[in-house]
Amino acid sequence: MSIVRQRGWTPAFAASGGASGFGGGGFGGRGGGADDTTAFYGNPGSMLTKRGTNGGDVAIVSAASEVFLKGTQYAREYIANPPKEFLDKVEMASGKKTRVFEGAKDGAETLGALLDDNGATAIVTRESPTTVPNAYLKDMKTGTLMQLTKNVDPAPEFTTLQRRRVVVTRVDGIRFVVQVTLPADYKAGTHLPGLFWFYPREYTDQAGYDRTLRTENVNRFPTSGPRSMGFFATQGYAVANFDPPVIGEAGRMNDNYVSDLVMNLTAVVDELDRQGFIDRTRLGIGGHSYGAFSTVNALVHTPFFKAGIAGDGMYNRTLTPNGFQTERRDLWNGQRTYLEMSPMLSADKMQGALLMYHSLEDQNVGTDPTSSIRMMQALRANSKTAALFLYPYEAHGPATKETLLDLWSRWSAWLDLYVKNDGMALAKKKPVAPATQP
Repeated sequence: MSIVRQRGWTPAFAASGGASGFGGGGFGGRGGGADDTTAFYGNPGSMLTKRGTNGGDVAIVSAASEVFLKGTQYAREYIANPPKEFLDKVEMASGKKTRVFEGAKDGAETLGALLDDNGATAIVTRESPTTVPNAYLKDMKTGTLMQLTKNVDPAPEFTTLQRRRVVVTRVDGIRFVVQVTLPADYKAGTHLPGLFWFYPREYTDQAGYDRTLRTENVNRFPTSGPRSMGFFATQGYAVANFDPPVIGEAGRMNDNYVSDLVMNLTAVVDELDRQGFIDRTRLGIGGHSYGAFSTVNALVHTPFFKAGIAGDGMYNRTLTPNGFQTERRDLWNGQRTYLEMSPMLSADKMQGALLMYHSLEDQNVGTDPTSSIRMMQALRANSKTAALFLYPYEAHGPATKETLLDLWSRWSAWLDLYVKNDGMALAKKKPVAPATQP
């Protein structure tokens, strides 16, 4: 691992950590991108098939000449009525349809496979917000279940964390969802140091954003593995995960990137402060890839954050001259937007302490490690508090145990120093007097 350091950081502050936390805000899903039509909510499902004697897929047909349609039933009120899987049996001669399986109301049930062509038995997986997924053998006629697996909760301290689904409204009326994770013993009204982990996405209107939420299933077991940023809730933080919308005319959404970023973050800070979750004077922000790029933009364009964590990002849009994300204009046709969105060009305005990391074998064409190296040089030239860690043999998403433990230990130490303790740990630390000789 190569290390480039600037004032305000020393490896001596590192502590044990977990594993990776890369990608977007998680929570909620991005499915259902098609327009809001009857076809989505009234989808009859797809025909179940099996491998035929010639190697191709053929329809499963019962002894009574019935076929099976499997699908997911979605509701417009998807919080009150979470998505449910279903299986219908259809008589080929008459078209008569009979429902033989429907997911539970108090949990999430997934139909894995029929064990016979008549649909008498099947493998189903059951889970709930507090129960880990397990597989069962289900008698489709009587409904009786026989448990097949005995999975246990790999991280019960994550499962017991408190979770809130908060709808935030921007000053222009645009609404979006923030998933807040709080310590298990959280008491209402306690303003905690906060960590925002986010990944902006582009839309043409409110309806476009809303469609990405409709596959959300609140009955599923929460993501509680080592990739969850909920780890920081176990360390006393209020963690906010969200994918804030950037909204504008088709093909030109990014013309509003900076203004929407400011509106989004302002709305989240104000709402979570109003609800008593966060101490708005002790906030950190972070993200991976496009989230990292947006993290540095947040430090440049807003005054809210004491620290940032940015991984495998691109901070100078002139290095992606042929487009990026949903941006299809090239640098020469969208030059103003490219420059405005490049936080390196505003490095002198950055507030807060920035920890960057980058994989040296990053295969993503839009996030060459050169970007982080040049960003670090820009921050050093402007006397900003920053650190850059470069990890060899890692791709766009760091994967090895050694790298992940190193990353999480540095994230924890960085946030504790600059967010939880507001950078005062170093100032208060007294030098140790030299030992005297007898």
